[in-house]
Amino acid sequence: MAQACTDIEHRSRAGAILRRIAAYTGVTVATVGLVTAFAGSRAHAADIEYDTASAAEIEAHLEDLEARRDDAATSLTGLQTQLTAAQAVITAATEDYGTTGAQLLDVTAAVESAEDELGAKVSTLVEYAQEQSDKYAEAEAATETADQLEPQIAALEAQVEELDAQIDEAEAAYDEAAEAEAEAAAAAEAEAEAESESASSSSDSGSTAEYSADAATAAVQFAKDQLGESYVFGAAGPDTWDCSGLIAGAYGVSGVSLTHSTWAMWDETSAISRDELQPGDLVFYNGQGHVAMYIGDGQVIHAPKPGDVVKISDLDMGMSIDGYRRV
Repeated sequence: MAQACTDIEHRSRAGAILRRIAAYTGVTVATVGLVTAFAGSRAHAADIEYDTASAAEIEAHLEDLEARRDDAATSLTGLQTQLTAAQAVITAATEDYGTTGAQLLDVTAAVESAEDELGAKVSTLVEYAQEQSDKYAEAEAATETADQLEPQIAALEAQVEELDAQIDEAEAAYDEAAEAEAEAAAAAEAEAEAESESASSSSDSGSTAEYSADAATAAVQFAKDQLGESYVFGAAGPDTWDCSGLIAGAYGVSGVSLTHSTWAMWDETSAISRDELQPGDLVFYNGQGHVAMYIGDGQVIHAPKPGDVVKISDLDMGMSIDGYRRV
């Protein structure tokens, strides 16, 4: 029974010491089960396949890992603070308890300072013994606390290290996925642009199939019938012409309506290449400021400028060519 009481008293003192350490550090005393809160991290990491996951999915997983690592690090700091406090109690108790020689000196001093009566001296010795017993119990309880904390700290340190490794792996996977997605997006954009250009090219080249030989032949013949007639700015026949007026009049005989303006004609016609030129196609020069009609054999017919007349010139007549169009 006495032994049982002693055990109960010892546990009570140990609990008091634990509560004292907790109050000192401002944190809850750790239990062995604390570390288990993080035991599932490695299994959780297997929930994502980096080879198939998107950058957004990996980023979300990375944020989860970082949150767990931060929680583990916070708990680790708390346990380390508790361990430091327990070790401080052990150190202080050891210093207060002292060596055998120091204890003998303390006992002698205490007895000598007491009253001469035997009862007073005995009472002094009892008080001193109780004080030393309390210090020992305090140090022993702190030692038990430290023994409990150290493996938990080691486990949390390992957990933090493992989470750091998982974070490094996730960051590398995110960088790789983001780069691959950027490359895929760029490739898709390039492909779409190429398809658009191809469609545009097909549309332009389709003008060859739409070539109206009758209208073009009639336009060429009409233009040739005007050879030698004077150039007059803004004129569209019947005896004087400017460059766009001649073209509009030539196609007008076939019922094809073109605006009396070089810039408008550019927009109203379809682009072709130089190799596709056929009689009746149009050639634009000098920033679309002048237009002539191709008549074959590398020649064009046009109304050049004031003081000149409708005439035939070489396709490359010295003016810069802007492009070739088909009515």
